[in-house]
Amino acid sequence: MIKTYTIPNCPMCEELKSYMKLSHIDYTETNVEEDFMARAKMVSLDIEQMPAVEVNGKIYSGDIEELKNIVKI
Repeated sequence: MIKTYTIPNCPMCEELKSYMKLSHIDYTETNVEEDFMARAKMVSLDIEQMPAVEVNGKIYSGDIEELKNIVKI
């Protein structure tokens, strides 16, 4: 399963979640503003841009189109 890291009011986060729903991709969502441990994880990895996705233990962040390709599995 794919894990997404998001923040509220993030258009790119909403776009990625919508893409995964329409593509029937199972995922869990973690709001890094509410989850201290998730936020600390992002900070420790120098990830500042949301959304981020975790696939097979590796975390990716960046261009939304790249993330869509990554989550296709």
